[in-house]
Amino acid sequence: MLAGAGLGAGAMTLWGGGGDQEQGGLAMEDAGTQTVTVGLQTLEESVSASGTLAAVATDSLAFEASGEVTAVYVEAGDVVAEGDVIAKIDTLQLTAALRSAQAELAQAKATLANLEDAGDDSDASAAQISAAEAQVAVLKKSVRTARAAMGDAELVADMAGLVTAQPYEVGDVVSAGSSGSSGSSTQAGGMTTTAATTSTDSGVTIVGQDEWTVSVSLSEDEVAQIAEGNQVTFTADDVDGEFFGVVTDIANLPTTTGGSATYAVDLQVTGDVEGLYEGTSVTADIVYLRQVDVLAIPTNAVTTADGVSTVTVVDDAGAEEQREVTLGDTIGSYTEVLDGLEEGELLAVAAAASGGSGSDSNDDSGDLRMNGEFPGGGEMPTGGQMPGGTGAMPGQ
Repeated sequence: MLAGAGLGAGAMTLWGGGGDQEQGGLAMEDAGTQTVTVGLQTLEESVSASGTLAAVATDSLAFEASGEVTAVYVEAGDVVAEGDVIAKIDTLQLTAALRSAQAELAQAKATLANLEDAGDDSDASAAQISAAEAQVAVLKKSVRTARAAMGDAELVADMAGLVTAQPYEVGDVVSAGSSGSSGSSTQAGGMTTTAATTSTDSGVTIVGQDEWTVSVSLSEDEVAQIAEGNQVTFTADDVDGEFFGVVTDIANLPTTTGGSATYAVDLQVTGDVEGLYEGTSVTADIVYLRQVDVLAIPTNAVTTADGVSTVTVVDDAGAEEQREVTLGDTIGSYTEVLDGLEEGELLAVAAAASGGSGSDSNDDSGDLRMNGEFPGGGEMPTGGQMPGGTGAMPGQ
C-alpha cells in the first residue's frame, strides 16, 4: 500500500473567493479548481497489514502445595505488582506435615547416635550405621520439602501485569501443581471457565503491560520492500491516535496457504502506550521509504505533454501562469519538485468531483491551503476530514 505524502502539523484552511474567510470544510459536488501552497513535505511509502497485540511477558501460576483455598485477594481484570499475594490455602495440614517430618528426623538422628555409640567396628554394626545415616538424609530432605510447602501456601505474583485468568475461589481444594474451582469464575474479557474441585486448569495468568509485539503476514513482494528496523505506525479502534514501533524479525521461509506464500513479520511497539490489551486488533503501516522536508506538490497539479511537465502558478492578483518544472520521485499522491518552483508559491489544482460533507458554501473558487504536515500523511483531505478519517478540520 502506498501511503500519501505527510502534510505537516498544521491546520487545513479554506480561503473563499470573496475573502480570507476560514471555513471548516469544502463541498465538492461540482468539479473546479483550488489552489495549494507549495511547501516542504514528508513523503512516505509503506505496506499495511493487520494483526493482534501479544504481550512480550506472560506468566502462569498455580499452587505448589495442596490444601483448601482460604483467601482470594485478586480477581481477573485486576492489575498486580510483583510480590502481590493472589490467594492462600489452609496451612493446618502443611504445619502438621512439617512437624511430623521434624519429629521423624529427630528420632532418626537419635537412632543414629545410639548406633554410633554402641558400634563395635563389625560389618553388621557398620551396615546399621550406614542405613541410619541414609534415613537421616532422607528425612532432612522431607523437612526441607515441608518447609517449602509452607512457603507455597501463598500464591504470589512473580511479575507485574494484568490478571487475565484467576480460577480460584474460597473453599476450593487444590493439589500441588494444579488449580481448582468448585464453580464458575469470570475471566477478563467476559470469558467464563467452569472447573471441578481439584481440577488441573492452567491457574492464574498474568500478562505484562509494558512490552507488546504484533505478528503480521506479508506477501513476497511486500517483504522484499521492508527491512528489520523499519519504523511502524500502528492504529487501533480502541486507542486514540497513532502509536509506533519497529520491525524486529522477518521470517526467512514462507508459509504457503491455498497456493499463496506469505512471510511472518514480527513488530514491536515502542514507548509507553496506554490502553493496549492482549488480543487488541491493530493496523500496522510499515514505512520503508521516507523523505523529509521535500519540496513537493500534489501530482494532480502537474500536466505532462511530450515529456514536458508544467504547473499552473497563481500570483497574488489571481493571474495564472504556465510554468515548466523539473520533477523527482512520485511518492503516494505527491511528486517531488527539483526545479521551477519555490516554497510559498500558489498552484491551481483540479478539485475532485466527489461529494463531501463539509461546508455548505457553493463557491467553487476556494483556495485550499495546506500548511505543515498532517500526522500519518495521506492524500489531500476532502469533505472536511483529516487523513485516515481521524478528526475534523479546524472550524468544524
